[in-house]
Amino acid sequence: MRSKNLAFVAAATAVFFFNSCFLVVAPAFAQDGRRVACFVLAKNKKQTEAALFMSSIVRQEMAQLVGVTLKTGAPAGNVQAGLEATRLTNVGFTALNSGDKKTALSNFKQANEVLAQNPGVGSVKLHARVAKGLGVASFMSGQTTIGRDLIKRSLLLFSRQSANDYAYSINMRTIFEHTKREISEMPQGTIEIQSTPDGAEVYLDGKFKGYTPNTISNVPAGNHLLEVVKDGYLRWSSSADVAPSGRAATEAVLTAAPFKSNLDDVQKRMVKSMKSTKRFKAATMQLLGLVDAQEALVVTASLDGAAFNLRGHYLDLSGKLHKVNATIARDASFYKSIRSFLSSNLKATFAPDERADALDSPPPETIASVMKESAELGGELAIDPDSPLFNVQQKSSRDSIINKWWFWTIIGTVAVGAVTAVVVLTTGDEDASSGAVGDLKINLQKFAQ
Repeated sequence: MRSKNLAFVAAATAVFFFNSCFLVVAPAFAQDGRRVACFVLAKNKKQTEAALFMSSIVRQEMAQLVGVTLKTGAPAGNVQAGLEATRLTNVGFTALNSGDKKTALSNFKQANEVLAQNPGVGSVKLHARVAKGLGVASFMSGQTTIGRDLIKRSLLLFSRQSANDYAYSINMRTIFEHTKREISEMPQGTIEIQSTPDGAEVYLDGKFKGYTPNTISNVPAGNHLLEVVKDGYLRWSSSADVAPSGRAATEAVLTAAPFKSNLDDVQKRMVKSMKSTKRFKAATMQLLGLVDAQEALVVTASLDGAAFNLRGHYLDLSGKLHKVNATIARDASFYKSIRSFLSSNLKATFAPDERADALDSPPPETIASVMKESAELGGELAIDPDSPLFNVQQKSSRDSIINKWWFWTIIGTVAVGAVTAVVVLTTGDEDASSGAVGDLKINLQKFAQ
């Protein structure tokens, strides 16, 4: 039975990771919308691992609900610092798009410093935006090595970027293509992560990777964002440099949150008072104050054979308690069942996958200009069919005559005629059986100018 449980956890974690790759959901969640606390508690000590696993899955899915801000027992750090980093980044891209490299570079540097000085602050997407902006501004200011390294970091954090997102110049676009190819071709490495205390969630570049202690294999070489999260402790984050075929070892010493003892006490009371509406509501109201939430979904979890059982309550905005129950089968409908459970109880919908939109891009006219210049220089164009600029990615009408199809058709016809004439004149009336027998192949090739 234990081997079957481990197999299911491994499979579910793999699916969980796959979903995270496309949704790019950061452990540091957004700061707007309905603030809803989510706690999945163990029904008893034997169910501790089951509750921990379901807590990670339910919270990750809940973070994808439109208009919902997830609140947990792991504070996300200095919220104001995150807002300031976002403001500086927005100013930086505005300056970059207007051609003011100096102002752009200054603002991106400040945003990067704010994130570095405030661990646990900002979503993965914000970190990727800062790395991209600082990388582009640095490269265009002559700091090519620094710029290239930062662009690589941005790609590792947020892979869904295209060449047109870097079409600030032909060189910038080319650097992006080379960097993306380098990431895919370089030997991968490994990250070993431990924490004090252990049993904390591990996120690499915003993707859930399991619990500490943990060894993460097949990590692309480069600079990554590593985060460790556990209820009752401040969110921990750090950069992790992985060399090609290398191994990086990291230990996260977690700092207890100011409200940890109160949170531990409230969780114990909620488990004991599940059947008493009055006592449970009193404990839940205290929980809202501790984690700065307006609503709360609190359930106990237990693994019984082929399914997880969730039992508890949902406290809505009006302060009314709603009893919630769900049986989540360990089968192909696992994630669908969790989503149905969340959307029906919280009366919210899930965002489509397309919400993992691209990072900031140059103005359309800049992209069009770079594409046109690239075409005129004979560069290879990577056409993005989803881009509104698809129709302008055409080669210049001033192409040389040798680029016209009809030119090579005429040359081919003349060549074939000439070869045929030579064959007829040289073979004469000789016995066909005495000549060479075989196929004549003519390859017409256009050579680069």
